[in-house]
Amino acid sequence: MRQIGLFCGTFNPIHMGHLIIAECARDQFKLDKVLFVTSPTPPHRADQLLDGNFRYEMVQSATAENPHFVPSAIELERVGPSYTIDTVKEVRTIYGEDIKINLIIGGDNLPHLHTWKNFEELLSLCRVLVVPRLRYIDESDKALRMVGEESTDTNIGFDNADIVLVDFPGIAVSGSNIRERIRAGKTVLYMVPPAVNELIEKRGYFKTQSASAK
Repeated sequence: MRQIGLFCGTFNPIHMGHLIIAECARDQFKLDKVLFVTSPTPPHRADQLLDGNFRYEMVQSATAENPHFVPSAIELERVGPSYTIDTVKEVRTIYGEDIKINLIIGGDNLPHLHTWKNFEELLSLCRVLVVPRLRYIDESDKALRMVGEESTDTNIGFDNADIVLVDFPGIAVSGSNIRERIRAGKTVLYMVPPAVNELIEKRGYFKTQSASAK
């Protein structure tokens, strides 16, 4: 059975932390591919995100040299609201039923997973690979303990879920920090891949407070 990683995010911009997460997950769980799915612009964040097509182009550039990494625009191409459950089902349609989908999420998302649309169906369709971010490790570990057999919390709804931690070394790189550095005129080379840095410099992305593309 083929193992497909599904890494959804705004990638505003994609940075080395994203690539390290994907590679660690790929290696640890023997994933055949990791799909980098660029998320559309939520209405409440329209002034903080680059246009989805620009973000997707950076994802394409960042993943070009790794044959296991695949940029995907399926959420950008979808009409109407975009939910992870729909993306999982679409990936199964594209790659066939004989796959195991591994949904890569940050540890900060795990305690809120039960609020996602059709989360029980979602958990039945994929394994969840949790990335313990530096400031969320304790919260993530607590949530993972609630998944185990010793859990007494009946409201989590993760009893039969396949949820595991990614062995990620943790690096202090974030999209917000990168955007702040760019606005301050500081370099972000090697915080983002060289190809992404070239696009950012060439097109002037993130130089204004709104980070809107010109």
